[in-house]
Parts: sequence; structure tokens; C-alpha cells
Amino acid sequence: MQAIHFHIESFPKTLDEFKRLFNNEEKSLRFLFSKRWPNGFECPYCNWLDDNLIPTKTRTCGHCGHPTSITTNTIMHGTKKPLSQWLISIYWLTSTAGGNSAKDLQRLLKLSSYQTAWTWLQKLRMAMAIADKKRCSKTVEISSDTISLGGEAHNKPLILAAAEIVLPAGITGRIKMATISSFNSETVNSFLEQHVAPGASLITPEDTQYKLITGNNFVTITDPAIYRTKQIIKSFEIWINKIHRGGVAAKHLQLYLDEFCFRRNAEMLPDREAIFNLLLSGVISKKSLSYKSIISQSTTE
Repeated sequence: MQAIHFHIESFPKTLDEFKRLFNNEEKSLRFLFSKRWPNGFECPYCNWLDDNLIPTKTRTCGHCGHPTSITTNTIMHGTKKPLSQWLISIYWLTSTAGGNSAKDLQRLLKLSSYQTAWTWLQKLRMAMAIADKKRCSKTVEISSDTISLGGEAHNKPLILAAAEIVLPAGITGRIKMATISSFNSETVNSFLEQHVAPGASLITPEDTQYKLITGNNFVTITDPAIYRTKQIIKSFEIWINKIHRGGVAAKHLQLYLDEFCFRRNAEMLPDREAIFNLLLSGVISKKSLSYKSIISQSTTE
């Protein structure tokens, strides 16, 4: 069995170059096939492997008989838009500094529906969370703070943040953030389990609430001079109010936190191609949600 490769000799430096590279569906299909099934088609329903390496958009599993497409059980599941538009969106999102709005994506792809652009961006933010799954490790500072959305005094969600401290330089490494309903043992320990690797040394404020951390997986050190996680939360507050004008409901905030963390953590990658491939890995490994589902559990602009 031979692996499928779609060789990009020089990764595009501009959006126009990227559009020229993927100027038809055949190229887009071959590229996505090589990324999703580099060693042959693997049925997403029964995991049967077909060593027929001819890239096709749809095929029927020779074992279970399920029809499958290149987008089945991915963020792109059920899409009626060209594959090239998805690739362009991923490139644009990973090469634009700061952040992006649904209006921006609607203009870029010349979409008639704002709803389509909004849904795509939400799905891509979900993919960011999937791709950026590596946990903070070794020495990790944690703290919490509230933020103000849109300058409204009543709209102040509570954010819990973790940040690696890379020693001996003391610079900030990987970061993670989550919105929590309240600071209690369940929310704190759930956050740590998901976002901090076992064995890490946790640096926390002196507040008694941080004694809620339980278990023997961490060594806890208190420090009254906690500052970097507070700064990270403040940076997110500035970003969300600048890019999205604070127009995000607190109960739907998590995907924007995921995007912010993805962007910050991606700065540690060697180049733009690595960032593009990281987000693409999240896109092709997650089943899509409908617009209705996203509305009920995700964010709004």
C-alpha cells in the first residue's frame, strides 16, 4: 500500500496565492483525501481499510455498505459548498492576525447568507478546540477573574485560566481558558483534569478558594504576586470587545476562548503552514453540528 501525498512545494504566502493553488475541486479533493486518509480510505462507520488509493469525493464501504464522502463525520459534514471554500476559510482564519468576524467571512466567500458564514466560523472554532488539545505541563500558573462584555455591568462572566511558565527564562508558554459558572471544587478540578497534565506544579493565588484543588496529581504552590494569568484574561477581554464588540452572550463564550487560546498557542509553531495543518487536523476529525445545535450550545456574534 502506498501513501497518498499532495505535495505543496512552497506554502502560499498570501491568500491570492492560496486561491490559485486550490483553484478547482479536484485539487481540493486530492489534498483533503491525502490529509484524511493518507494510507487509504478508512470507513468512519466500521473502520474497514480500503487500499484503493484513488481519491474520490464519495464511495461505498466494501465491508458495511455505508456511503461515505470526504466530509462525512467532519466539521464539513453535509456541506453543499465547494471544498476549496473550506480550505480558503482555514487559510484565511490562520493567517489573519487578531481575529475574524462572520461578516468578514461572508465578504471573503461572497456568501449570500450571513447565517452560513456564522455557522462556518463556529464550526472552525470547534475545530480549534479539538486541534489545540495539548495540556499545560510542568510549571503552571492558574487564577480566575471576571470580564466585562460590551461594557455592560451585568454581563461579567467568570473565566478560569492556566498558563505554562517556561523555565528558566520564565516566559509564558501554552495557555488554556474556560468560562465557569462558579468557583467550586467541581469546576476547578474538571478544568485541571482537562487542561493541565498530571504532575504539574501549580502556582496559585493565596485565596482560600484554591484549596479546593484535590487529588495527588499536582504540587500546589501559593504566590501572592500572580499576574500572568490575570493579564491573559484581560487580553482576552480587550480582544473580544474589539473584534466582536462584546456581542457574545456569556453562556455562549467558550468557543471564543478556544479561538483566543488557539491563536496564542499557535505562535509557538514554526510557520504558517504548521498552523494551517493544525487547524485542518481539527476540521477533519470532528463530526459537524447543525446551525440549530450550534445556536443552542455555542456562541453568537
